[in-house]
Amino acid sequence: MGFKVILTPLYGVTSDESALATALAVAREFAAHVDVMHVRADPRTMIPYIGEGMSGALIEEMITSAEQQADERSRRVRAAFDDWRAKSGLPLAEVAGEGPSCNWVETVGRPDASVARRGRVADLVVVSRPEAEGAVTTVAETLEAALLESGTPLLVAAAPAAEVIGRHVAVAWNGGLESARALTAALPFLVEASAVSVIVVGSPAPPEADAAAVQAYLARHGITTQIREIEAESGRTVGETLLATATEAGADLMVMGAYTHSRLRELVFGGVTREVLAAAGMPVLMTH
Repeated sequence: MGFKVILTPLYGVTSDESALATALAVAREFAAHVDVMHVRADPRTMIPYIGEGMSGALIEEMITSAEQQADERSRRVRAAFDDWRAKSGLPLAEVAGEGPSCNWVETVGRPDASVARRGRVADLVVVSRPEAEGAVTTVAETLEAALLESGTPLLVAAAPAAEVIGRHVAVAWNGGLESARALTAALPFLVEASAVSVIVVGSPAPPEADAAAVQAYLARHGITTQIREIEAESGRTVGETLLATATEAGADLMVMGAYTHSRLRELVFGGVTREVLAAAGMPVLMTH
């Protein structure tokens, strides 16, 4: 069974375009439904943090200004959704039907928590990659929450987005739990792919779950793979080596487990994950 329900949060930033384009490519591939979600921040939840030492009039003024900004952002995001839907030709559908479709979902609350909860009733969460723009913190925090708290695979869009995704899939493999979860989450893509490369960098995986074992496992699913066992080159990190190898192989999708450090206010991934997310020229499918 492929991906049938896709969740795509929007923030009113430039990178929304790549998230929508990536969601559309997946929806067309799997005849899936896309829930496009915008979470409006509730300015009144800020009162406990901004209220101390401030007059009531000043607090109300700040809340009014924040509400106006939220209204403007909401209008901008909805306009982007309507434009995308018109160009894509996807029909609006609140209930299941045949073929790809989409729906608009708007709610009020914390974007990270709201997206993580909604992601629990989706097969895939498609997000934009945090870039150097005003909402980068919100995008990064939502990405982190969706990955760690939704229980759903996360597809991080590349910019510019390709019209077709998953013709050649690169799987980063080290035999660990995170990479195993990513491998099984990516099966819908792997089954449909024309080529699959399993990339192992550096220390080999344990013999029970080494590259040969992965190759045999995927063969049971009818998937033919090419194993690429390489060492990190001098002057290159593991992340850089993974991306270079995947690019040289012609991959258009990277699959990898996400390794995180302690959860802080900002997105804090381990070194390899952070490097790949920052530099990947292709979408990255991750699980934790």
